[in-house]
Amino acid sequence: MNIAGYILAGGDNRRMEGEKKLYLKRDGKTFCQWICEAFCDLPVIYISVAETEKENRKQERSLGTAKDMMENMPGYPLPIMKDRFGHIGPIGGIASGLEQCSEDALFVTACDMPFINRKSVEMIRNIYEKSKILTIACSGNRLHPLFGIYPKMLLPVLKEQIKNSNYRMMDVLNKTEYKTVDFGENSEELKNINTKEDYKKIRGPFIFAVSGYKNSGKTTLITKLIPVLASRGYRIAVVKHDGHDFESDVPGTDSYRHQKAGAYGTAVFSKNRIMMTKIMKDADETYLFAAFPEADIILVEGLKNSSYPKYICRYPEEQLIEPEKLADYIIKIWKG
Repeated sequence: MNIAGYILAGGDNRRMEGEKKLYLKRDGKTFCQWICEAFCDLPVIYISVAETEKENRKQERSLGTAKDMMENMPGYPLPIMKDRFGHIGPIGGIASGLEQCSEDALFVTACDMPFINRKSVEMIRNIYEKSKILTIACSGNRLHPLFGIYPKMLLPVLKEQIKNSNYRMMDVLNKTEYKTVDFGENSEELKNINTKEDYKKIRGPFIFAVSGYKNSGKTTLITKLIPVLASRGYRIAVVKHDGHDFESDVPGTDSYRHQKAGAYGTAVFSKNRIMMTKIMKDADETYLFAAFPEADIILVEGLKNSSYPKYICRYPEEQLIEPEKLADYIIKIWKG
C-alpha cells in the first residue's frame, strides 16, 4: 500500500499563544524534524496548513525554514496541503488531505507529538497492512485518533460528518471499523505538547554562558543582566564555574563543622531556600542544571571553551555590552 506521512499543522495554536508547534524544539531539533525522522520510511510527507491567505503565508515562511533544516536529509520533501474546510479541527485537515493526495492512505500525526519514532510508526503500519482499514494508536483504554493510518476509502465518512457539522473525531470511529495498536498506559511516544507549560517541561532551561578571563567583567555583566531578564518575566538561575577548587562552606557554621568532621555532603534548608555542598569526582555543570528545572534561563559564569551559546567579556580592552542588548540577543537565539 502507498502510504504518505501527513502532519496536521493548521491549528490556531491558541494555547501556545500563536507560536507554531511544528517548529518548537526538543533536544536541539524541531518537532518537524522529529516527526520527519519517525516517517523516514514513507515515500513523501505532507504538511496540512490553514487555507486563509494570511495564515498560509505564515505557514509557508515556517515551511521554508523547515526545508532549510532538512536540506541535508534527502527523502524529506514537505509539500503543503491546504485545509479546505476551515477551522473545524483535525477532521477538516484529514479530509482535505485524503481528497488531495494521490496515495492510498495517509499516516496522520498531530504536529505536537515530537516523541513518535520509527518503531512506533512501524508498529501501526504492520497492523494496517494486514487489515487495510483505519488503524490508530491507543494507550490502554484511551484512543489516539491523531496518530494512525487513514485509508482513502474513509473520505466519504469524514465528508458526510462535516456536512452535518459534526467535527468530533471520536464520532468518526463510531461510524467505521478500525484497528488499534496499544502502546501501553502513559506512553511517552503518544505524549502531546499542548500548552506552554507542557513545552517548558520538555524544553528545560535555556543555557547561556558569560565567559572570559579573570577580571574581564563576567560577574559585573551578569549582575546587571539578571534584573533586565527578570523584568521581562523570565526566571533566572546562575551557575558559576571555578577553574580551581573553592571552600564550599562558611567557616564557623554548623554545616562547615559537619563537613570538617568527614561528611561528604552537607545541606541546610529553611522554609524559603536550600543550600547543599557535596564532594564529587568529575563534577560538571549539568548536575547543577538539573537542580533548577523551574528556571527559564540558566546563566553560566565561565566555561569559555564550552559549546554553549555565549558572550565573551574582554574588559578593559573592550567595553562590556549593554545588558539590554545582551538580553535581546539571548532571547533571540533562544526563541529562534
